[in-house]
Amino acid sequence: MIAQKDLRIVKTPRTVKRGVYSQQRNEVGLHWLRISILRKRLTNLLTFLECYFGKASQDGRGLWSYDTRYFWSNGASLNYDTDLERAGQWHGGKCTVEIPGQALDLIGKTDLHLFLLSLRQFSPTCTRIDIFFDDYKRLIEPGSLHSIVKKVDFSGFKMSQIKQGFNGKKLIQDEVDFGKRGQNGSGKYLRIYDKFLESKGEKNCVRMEVEFTKKRAQLVFEKLSESVDIEVFAVLCGALVGGSIKFIQRSGDKNICRLKVYDFWQEILDLLGKVVIRVPSKKTDMAGKIMYIFRQVSPTLALLRRTFVDDEDFFHWLDDVIGVGDENLSQSQVNLASCNKMSLRYDLDRLINRNRRIIGFITSVMKG
Repeated sequence: MIAQKDLRIVKTPRTVKRGVYSQQRNEVGLHWLRISILRKRLTNLLTFLECYFGKASQDGRGLWSYDTRYFWSNGASLNYDTDLERAGQWHGGKCTVEIPGQALDLIGKTDLHLFLLSLRQFSPTCTRIDIFFDDYKRLIEPGSLHSIVKKVDFSGFKMSQIKQGFNGKKLIQDEVDFGKRGQNGSGKYLRIYDKFLESKGEKNCVRMEVEFTKKRAQLVFEKLSESVDIEVFAVLCGALVGGSIKFIQRSGDKNICRLKVYDFWQEILDLLGKVVIRVPSKKTDMAGKIMYIFRQVSPTLALLRRTFVDDEDFFHWLDDVIGVGDENLSQSQVNLASCNKMSLRYDLDRLINRNRRIIGFITSVMKG
């Protein structure tokens, strides 16, 4: 879906800045949407989607190991299991909707925010949502980012990759990517590429496209689906792109806020504003590690104990295993151990009651 800004913005939310595309051809929109919804809502969900995409076809080629799907010629699909029991065992009792950019483009420019808003009635879980910004002024060429990337003059990502493709001597791909996809990724992946080359001359712009997945995808979906009108929706899309990365001139100062922003990026931010999606970091505590050993590792330890000649032999082996682990501690684990040194005590009296939570086995040593 493309949202083009032709009118001046009168009022925008406090979380974004004004001045997005009021006098320019620049465009923002959604390029991909993937959501999961309870399987029992399948019939109502299909009816809803057919209101936008027309009558669906059906085959037995469901994605992600679903056994079937409804699909449309625009690439959208509704993947599900025919058997409810199988749905519960394999997919947590849910079905999954996949809507690529070409399908989202078919939804009217003024209707996409209403589409997302209406999806909220199904209480969806969003696992992927892509947002783009098309810069027709070409404030920065992907090729001009190469030196910046090599100097690591950016923040918001730990990884970057330069991609260029040639047909003979002719450049056919010019792209810079930030982040990592997949299970080990952070849930945020940015591509900056020459859309003129990618579209074979149809769109003369540089596209910035952010792919949000995991917990970030749900947070982005919730923000966008609360948009009250197309103006707010467009501003928020742009601000999410602007908040995904920061191009700064590193000088040795570790405080990112004090570093000078590249002029081209400041000009883009003046257009887009920025909204940063932050996922609360997982709390690391010793009680959680104790609970993990108790629930996940203790059965394996019990099994191994029964296979040793005697308990003395088993505990000698276990002591050696701990010694190997001690040699391979990461620096973060060393720091965690140092911060929690002498802070835990095993309460033998509570071992008798196995109905007690494992946290009941651990008591803090009072410092005084």
